[in-house]
Amino acid sequence: MHMTKLTKVGNSTGVTIPREVLAAASLDRGDEVSLQVRDGKIEISRSDDAYNRTVDAGMRCMQRYRRALAGLAK
Repeated sequence: MHMTKLTKVGNSTGVTIPREVLAAASLDRGDEVSLQVRDGKIEISRSDDAYNRTVDAGMRCMQRYRRALAGLAK
């Protein structure tokens, strides 16, 4: 088990992850990760590329059809 402290990063909170922990999880600096809370524990995992592509497509669609969606929301 590795111990570390939470630190202030702007208006957010950051955590420093030791190099050996990142290596054991097959992660590296700059990797996109997902955070999930289960049973009071924070799980960090590599982001699912298919999910990210789907979210990006949804965001592009919402931007393109912004007025139509706003009209439908009324």
